[in-house]
Amino acid sequence: MTHRPSSLFRSLCAAAFGIAFFSSCSPGTRIARSQPIQKAIAVDSPEFTQAIAAATQTPWTSGNQITTMVNGDAFLTAMLDSIHSAEKTITFETYAFINGTAAYKFVGAFCERARHGVKVHLILDSAGSIDIGEKNVKRLRAAGVQLVFYHPYSILNPLRYNTRDHRKLMVVDGRVGYIGGCGIADAWMGNAESPRRWREDHYRVTGPVVAQVQRSFLDNWTGTGGKPLTGPDYFPVLHRTGEHRAQVFISSPKEKLYTIPHLYRQAFASARKSIVIKNSYFIPDHSIMKQLLAARKRGVHVEILVPGEHIDAWPVRSLARGYYGKLLRAGIHIYEYQPTMMHCKVMVVDELFSSVGSANFDPRSLYINDESNLNVLDTRFAREQLRVIKNDKKQSIRIVAPPSRWNPLTLPRRVAAQILAPQL
Repeated sequence: MTHRPSSLFRSLCAAAFGIAFFSSCSPGTRIARSQPIQKAIAVDSPEFTQAIAAATQTPWTSGNQITTMVNGDAFLTAMLDSIHSAEKTITFETYAFINGTAAYKFVGAFCERARHGVKVHLILDSAGSIDIGEKNVKRLRAAGVQLVFYHPYSILNPLRYNTRDHRKLMVVDGRVGYIGGCGIADAWMGNAESPRRWREDHYRVTGPVVAQVQRSFLDNWTGTGGKPLTGPDYFPVLHRTGEHRAQVFISSPKEKLYTIPHLYRQAFASARKSIVIKNSYFIPDHSIMKQLLAARKRGVHVEILVPGEHIDAWPVRSLARGYYGKLLRAGIHIYEYQPTMMHCKVMVVDELFSSVGSANFDPRSLYINDESNLNVLDTRFAREQLRVIKNDKKQSIRIVAPPSRWNPLTLPRRVAAQILAPQL
């Protein structure tokens, strides 16, 4: 979920694909039955790492260095620096690429490298990047950038458009990777200093796990007709750069690869002390909610941090608040971030296991979109995420009572939210 076009086109898409949503995200319980979890294993056990590897269908790698970058002043600058330093290859995939100052800088950087012989490959989602601007597209292609749009609308296959590429990946020379929640738009610039500048986390990775970031990119590159990218320019020999144990995995409904809900349910079932969730959209399905409430019943401390009134999709917030009563009665702490839109996607379990990336806790991320997440099994990294969340909570309000659901004046808004939220 990111910055999206506010136009009649979006409204028409919401109406056209309403049926697709209900047919696409209804199988949560059935999928959960086909994805057994191990409830007796703790996060700090070897069995847990094996269970997560099985759930994500991805092996763990050791010897990685993962750097947490808070807000656009940090990660946009770092990404542009990496692009400018590229010598051989750049692979880049994102949902939202919106015309503006940030887009101008990235387009310029991609074009400059391409003109100097660097092979540049871009995947942009056709819905999220509809407002990229024709001039930017022409500049990229004229410079030799290989640009493809994911699932462009086709009257011959309209339902395909409903599956969107929500991944946010970049790899430079096969050695430096980026993953997280940011798109390329002016909303991500700055330092969350105003409602026009979003609160976001993004991550720079080096070490063996970068090869997994690259393979994640190749999933949709070849899926959109691109030629396989092989050889040392894309997959060089990678050595240890740090101490983080990590994995990067993808989720894709077109391949029946529902790894995101499987991961969430296993992590909740394995929690023994704490679950801390910071996410922009919290609309869990029954199977996810069941494991979250079961963890709280076992005595696990649970905190959830979500956006407040500054959210880019009010129907999502309206639906999310419908869960507050059940969550609060279970003793779960809920916080709403106040200064601006909070777009982060972070989960920390037992101060040891962290999952960050593009995936939200909503039906789209669970069952409809293509997603990519980074999992880290490291106490220091987990505590670093918790320190960032603690700072975010200082700018949040704690919700102690659910909003009233019996106010007739809010009924039209709640009904509209039920219809619109799944398509945002």
